[in-house]
Amino acid sequence: MAMSTNTSKQPAERRVWHTPTSKAALYWFLFGLLFCALFYLLYLVLFKAPIFTGPWFDKVFRAGVFSYLMIVAVSMYALRTRFIRSLPWKSQNWVWMHIWLGIAAVLLALLHADFRFVLHGYCANLSCVTDHYWGMPSLYGLIFIAVSGGIGRLLDMWQTRVIAHDASTNGAGISKAIKDRLLELEYIVERFSAGKSEPFKQYCAAAMESIGQLPANLATLAPKEQADFQRAYEALGEHARLAASLKKQHQAHVIFRSWRYTHMVLVPLALVIITYHGIAELLINVLYVLPK
Repeated sequence: MAMSTNTSKQPAERRVWHTPTSKAALYWFLFGLLFCALFYLLYLVLFKAPIFTGPWFDKVFRAGVFSYLMIVAVSMYALRTRFIRSLPWKSQNWVWMHIWLGIAAVLLALLHADFRFVLHGYCANLSCVTDHYWGMPSLYGLIFIAVSGGIGRLLDMWQTRVIAHDASTNGAGISKAIKDRLLELEYIVERFSAGKSEPFKQYCAAAMESIGQLPANLATLAPKEQADFQRAYEALGEHARLAASLKKQHQAHVIFRSWRYTHMVLVPLALVIITYHGIAELLINVLYVLPK
C-alpha cells in the first residue's frame, strides 16, 4: 500500500528552562578565596616558610581546625535538603556554600598536611595509613569528597541541559507530561484500531513498541480503512518520537542517580574517617586533653 507519511507539524513553542545564578555564588567564592589566600600568604610570604618544612605553621594558625569546621559547614547542606528544611536561605544558596567551602576545606587540609601524600612524602608501607590518626586516609577522603562533588555538579549541569533541551523541543515537556501524552496517544490508536482488520491491528501493535522510528513494512489495507490508518499512523509517529524522548530523559536521570547513590554511600564513610582524625588532633595536639 502506498501512502504519504509527510504530516504538517506546527512549530513547537520553545520553553524557557533557566534558573538565574544566585549572588551567593559570588559571595561564597570570594569568602573561600580570601580565607584560603590569607593562610597561604601567611605561610608563603609573611613568614617566608618553605612549603615542605614541617607543620609548625599549622600548630600556630590551625589550618586543619578551620578545614574541619568548613567540612562541618559543608555537611549542613545535607541536613538542609533532607531533614531541616526550615533553615534560612534558599536551597541554591546552600549549594554554592557547599561547593566553595568544600574546595576551601581541601586547600586548607593540604596546607595542614604540608601537601604530604600529594606532592611529596608518598606512602612507602601500610603503617603510614594509620599514622597521625589516619591522616592519609582523611586527606584522600576529603579530596575524594571534593572530586566526587565536582563530578556531581558537572553531571547535574549536563542532565539539566539534556532534559531542558529535549523538553523544549519534543512538544510535550518533561517525563511526566510525556507519559500523559503517550497514554492519550495509546487511546487514540486503540479507537482507530477498533473493528479493523488483523493487519491494521498488528501494525499498530508493533508500532506501539517502536522507539524513535516506526516499522517500515506498512500494512496492506482495504480502501475503507486507509483514512483511519492515516490518522492512526500520525498518532503512532508522535508516540514513537515521544517514546524516544522519554528514553533520553530517563537515561539522563539514571546516570545522575547512579552517581548520587555512590556519593551517598562513600561520602559518609569518608566523613567518619575525617571526623576521627579531626577529633583526635583536637584533643591531643590542640587542647592537650589526651596524651600523645
